[in-house]
Amino acid sequence: MIGVIGEELSDFERSAFTRYPPGGVILFARNCVDPEKTGTLILELQELSLKASGLPLIIAVDQEGGPVTRLQAGFPQFPGAAALGAENHLEHTRETAQALASALFSVGINCNLAPVADLYRAPSRVLHNRCFGSDPKHVAEHVRAFVEGLQNGGVMACVKHFPGHGCVVEDSHKQLPVSDLLRPDLEAHLIPFRAAIDAGVRLMMAAHIKFSAIDSRTVPFSPLFLTDIARIELGFDGVMLSDDLDMGAVADRPLAQVMVAGLKAGLDMALWGRNMKPVADPKPLIADFCRQMALSFLDIEVLRPKIERIRRLREDIKL
Repeated sequence: MIGVIGEELSDFERSAFTRYPPGGVILFARNCVDPEKTGTLILELQELSLKASGLPLIIAVDQEGGPVTRLQAGFPQFPGAAALGAENHLEHTRETAQALASALFSVGINCNLAPVADLYRAPSRVLHNRCFGSDPKHVAEHVRAFVEGLQNGGVMACVKHFPGHGCVVEDSHKQLPVSDLLRPDLEAHLIPFRAAIDAGVRLMMAAHIKFSAIDSRTVPFSPLFLTDIARIELGFDGVMLSDDLDMGAVADRPLAQVMVAGLKAGLDMALWGRNMKPVADPKPLIADFCRQMALSFLDIEVLRPKIERIRRLREDIKL
């Protein structure tokens, strides 16, 4: 899943998307200044994808409501998780998510990178006003309602940030957050993710966090978290998406290598938003990613379920 730089595709991007068709595109505020232009951009992206691969693209956005709202001018605005959680009216949370889905679908967006299932903890620098609350049961109920509302409205939900970002202070856009939680302590943070899975959530986003007392590897590169906990323990069978791999938390290695390492560990999709370090031409990096994949010796039996999960998701997209 890749980001695009502006309100219109560049020739570099058109060429890259034709030669190396991605599975999805993430939109940011820079792409969504005007509803009509946003719709036109998405239309061209879908036409390129259908021509190159025969499948529509997952078109994703962070439209949580409240403080994280990429589409603003000309789009209806909705309350965020903190306001909905404080109100604590589950049917209103569900209705809000369904209305939000309708607004996104009207311009062609089919995936919302929401809801936030993290438990709010006061020291967190990145989750202020983005969480439904701090009580696991309360958060789980609203996460379930939000997932149901989005997906009833025809937009796929992506629950985040697995397995819970509320336990750390640092901002993963700038550095790698490290938690000292023990494995039993993690159980409370998993409760909202269980609720999202029970509600049929289609995607889950893996957070850039290291739980040093649980695993030596950070979550997007940890088979323990991505397979043992997410797949086997929680029963998640949807698409596992990384948080943006262009963030400070993973800036210590070449980006293509980071993407492949995540796929080997259990991710289904690598997300490169081109947000922290914009580059005009994405072709060299995508080509490097393809080369790294070829050299990774990933067995087809490992790749096949990833491909099938993404294919099922894309085949279900309504244009």
